[in-house]
Amino acid sequence: MKILLVSPEFFPFIGGAENLVLRICSQLKKLNHKPIVFTSTKNAKNLNGIKIYSFPPLFKYSNTPFNFWGSGLKKIIEKEKPEIIVGSHSTPFMADFAARIAKKNNIPFFLIYHNDYIKQNFFEKTFLGLYNFFVLKKTFGLTEKIIATSDCYAEKSFFLNEFKAKLAVVPPFLDLTEFKVQEEYKKTFPKNKVVLFVGALNKGQKYKGLDYLIKSVSMLKKDFPEIKLVVVGKGNNSAYFKQLAKTEGIQHNVFFAGEIPQKQLLSFYSECNALVLPSINDSEGFGLVFLEAMAFSKPVIGGNAGGIPAAVEHNFNGLLVEPKNSMELTKAIKFILINKNKAKEMGLNGFKKLKDFSPEKSMNKLIGLFEGALNEKRK
Repeated sequence: MKILLVSPEFFPFIGGAENLVLRICSQLKKLNHKPIVFTSTKNAKNLNGIKIYSFPPLFKYSNTPFNFWGSGLKKIIEKEKPEIIVGSHSTPFMADFAARIAKKNNIPFFLIYHNDYIKQNFFEKTFLGLYNFFVLKKTFGLTEKIIATSDCYAEKSFFLNEFKAKLAVVPPFLDLTEFKVQEEYKKTFPKNKVVLFVGALNKGQKYKGLDYLIKSVSMLKKDFPEIKLVVVGKGNNSAYFKQLAKTEGIQHNVFFAGEIPQKQLLSFYSECNALVLPSINDSEGFGLVFLEAMAFSKPVIGGNAGGIPAAVEHNFNGLLVEPKNSMELTKAIKFILINKNKAKEMGLNGFKKLKDFSPEKSMNKLIGLFEGALNEKRK
């Protein structure tokens, strides 16, 4: 099959939704299908045999790129003649364009729904209310299947309730053959208790809860003077988080690594005591970083929000904490740092749990959905 994946951002842009689309493309190539990517990421180039078309945005607001992608998409569809079109719905509009053009060309369209959009200020709430009612609802109607990343998110999402008949759950996955967990990595902080956070530091992604984690580390410093919070990621809110660390008096206990090469990220996974993603609301669709930490048999701590409970099973492979509660988060991290045997048990359980997130399992289901739509079209 020739499959066009429409993604607002793509590699080398790094994020959970983008990593998932990249992994899907890699698996499609392995299975002798032909993935093509349409994206707004301006420096995206052909990658490992995956053909990529880049149409940069006119401008961005928050994390959302804006452009009139219709003509570009039409040209690519005429040129490549895809049998299936898949929209990655991590921000508004690009997937919406794709759904309407797919309908006009009689091409089955699928939508990967990563998460709801939850905004705080009046303008964003008004804008998203109008978008959800007038645009997204129509997109859902044009979609063969809305692909959610977990049962728990599909059940709790306000926007998906009306379209349950169209829902299909295809979990994110991690290919351990591509994830080099067996290498020996040199430790960067050999004398420290290392707490790892991996995520974008954008204003639009403050829901990941890094500010609560920084406050927790300031509380933990009294009992663990050697604690080190390693923050991997970049974004337009980096200065805020760095200033918060100074305000809390822990600037020497927080290492802002920025955007780093894959090997260094794997090194941080290898040496950390725990991976922590204390997300505060349902904007967190899943948290692929949990799977990456679990590949290294590390315990994980997550906010009890969004799709995180699909990855973090409380007291089994990690701990779930109440969102926006630095005190509870502090207790959870302290528990992991003190109870080494339990932490090791959780880490091993996490590695075993990865069988639920295998590429074979997810891709079989995804390709089955595609083939079913094509068979229906041929009738």
